[in-house]
Amino acid sequence: MDPEPTDYRFRNLLSLVFCIFVISCNSFEAPVAQKGVLDLTHWDYRSSPTINLQGEWSFFPNTFQPDDNSEKPEEFRKVPGVWSGNSYALLKLKIFLPEKHGRLAIYSKHQATAFEILINGVSAGSSGKPGISSETSIPDNRPVYYEWDESANEVDISFKISNFHHRLTGLWFDIRFGDAEAVYKETLILRDWDLFLAGLFFMSTIYHLGLFFLRRQDRTPLVFALFCFCLFLRLFVTEEKLIQFYFPWVDYPLSMNLEYLTMYAALPLGLHFLRHSFPVYFPRKWMLLFYLISFTFSLSTIFPFPIPSLPIPYFQMVFLGGVVFALVVLFRAIIHKEQYSIAIGFAIFALILAGIFDMLAARQIIFARFIIPIGMFVAILTQTFILSSRYRDLYREKEKLSDRLQRLNETYSRFVPISFLEFLGKGKLEDMRPGDQIKKEMTILFADIRSFTEISESLDSKESFELLNSYISEMEPLIHSNRGFVDKYFGDAIMALFPESSDDAVNAAISMQNRILDYNQRRMDQGNRAIGVGIGIHTGSLMMGLVGSGDRMESTVISDVVHLASKLEALNKYYGSSILISEDTYSKLNSSEKFLLRKLDKLKFRGKEEPKAIYELGDHLSKTEKEAFLRSKGNFERGVELFHSGKYLDSGEFFREALRIYSGDRAANLYLKRCTEQIYSSNTKVQPGPDLA
Repeated sequence: MDPEPTDYRFRNLLSLVFCIFVISCNSFEAPVAQKGVLDLTHWDYRSSPTINLQGEWSFFPNTFQPDDNSEKPEEFRKVPGVWSGNSYALLKLKIFLPEKHGRLAIYSKHQATAFEILINGVSAGSSGKPGISSETSIPDNRPVYYEWDESANEVDISFKISNFHHRLTGLWFDIRFGDAEAVYKETLILRDWDLFLAGLFFMSTIYHLGLFFLRRQDRTPLVFALFCFCLFLRLFVTEEKLIQFYFPWVDYPLSMNLEYLTMYAALPLGLHFLRHSFPVYFPRKWMLLFYLISFTFSLSTIFPFPIPSLPIPYFQMVFLGGVVFALVVLFRAIIHKEQYSIAIGFAIFALILAGIFDMLAARQIIFARFIIPIGMFVAILTQTFILSSRYRDLYREKEKLSDRLQRLNETYSRFVPISFLEFLGKGKLEDMRPGDQIKKEMTILFADIRSFTEISESLDSKESFELLNSYISEMEPLIHSNRGFVDKYFGDAIMALFPESSDDAVNAAISMQNRILDYNQRRMDQGNRAIGVGIGIHTGSLMMGLVGSGDRMESTVISDVVHLASKLEALNKYYGSSILISEDTYSKLNSSEKFLLRKLDKLKFRGKEEPKAIYELGDHLSKTEKEAFLRSKGNFERGVELFHSGKYLDSGEFFREALRIYSGDRAANLYLKRCTEQIYSSNTKVQPGPDLA
């Protein structure tokens, strides 16, 4: 993780959230009602067109028609304000208006639990139907908006209110009053703000569900998606009661039960997200405990009202316990410097503050809008920051893994050639399985350093490996450039396969012998000993595949073709040649005439019923040797033919003529010696032919 960009982005996020907080907290000094009267004669409705009708209202308990002749002292109650128990009452406020004012409006959200607004004694709208008993009262929680023209300088506002369906009675929320256009715009802004946040939470739900379905191993996005959906639904059933605006058939019990259920579900889901972020510090049993407690509280919603409202204070105590537990987990994660612990801590802390604020508002300790959506908005911004940082880190990790895998593939391909895999129909190394095999006709080339054991005895182990690696690095590119690939290294020996054409193998052998000349020149310039290399080439049908177990595998070729090619390579020592090819390879050449070849011998190899001819290649020789090799070819091949016919005297003559033309012909010299031994075999022990065991 790159700390500097992350810190920079996080500071910008904090700055944005702080600006939102400052703007949301901006307010002005508003007049307050005293003893049932609100004096607005000096109200500047142009600079502050709306106010809250807060302060002391005249209070008439257990009646909707107060007795003006009653001798009882007048009672007053602060608005907003609540009191416990089931009751009904009338609340009145006299407002003195300035001389000049425009069209007026009043707006009230749902109150506990049914109310009717009267303006100068005339009904201006109601939410439900206030009554003097549970039978005559119909609860509802829809907002009420009303506007009118007022020519007088004073106005009487009354609230008939009753409650038989909740544990608390009274005016829960502020009542907005003022210029009609401003109040109307305010209601639209509040509704639009809730819609904006609801849309944000819904899109966040869909987004995190998509993340979960793309990678189901990580359940963190699923938990966060459920949490966002819970807040999305809660926005529709609190504050402006959008659910009843868009779905008028939703009644009071359903709306309130959804409000309670979303509250019960939000706590364990928020803690569950915290547990997925820091599982080491959050035992699973505690998570199950919070789910069990929330489920138990949610069972209260199956009972008729006011029963579902009674457990709320007890759940708020559980909420405080969850807050303490979450703070302990966050503190431990931050102390141990867990990744993203500060950012997640900031998001959880914002949610905790918003939750505590809303809990105080629900208990009517403070009177304000619920701000849990704002806390959730901050959490989503933080989660977005975390996701972007996490994906950046994952992308970097992916790049590192890709580079590492590429290096591993390159390394593995040195052990198992990619061409080998392609013949097996395997595009990837991980697809390889023991037993994968294919039968195909190919040409095999064996190359071996002459007297390597003797050379290595004069070198230490490091120098021996340096010699081998430098030799192989010279040979392998020549094999690849001729459409072949190295199958194995046997110490100082190379086994290469040529799947396309026998000509490729022959051309590779010629290039290898030519490169050895340059390589030896460099070695001798450095004071090192020159090396000789013998090459044998054979063509035939073979089985190539993978052998081994689940722990270790190896590519291999199974066929007597391999044995015959290695035997040809070894025969170079006997004949004094450098490159030998079999009769099968010779017959598969597309144009044998373009190579400098001569028939060297006819041998019966192990496992073969009929003798097979072998051929010597002379294209790697110097220009002078090539000319001599070509001019002596006829005499040499005639001598070989007569030798196998048993005419040793005549054969010897042809070999003498070949040696006269090509004095450095070691094979002709060998045959001349063998002819002499056969002629005098009655007195001299005959030298046996090449060892073909």
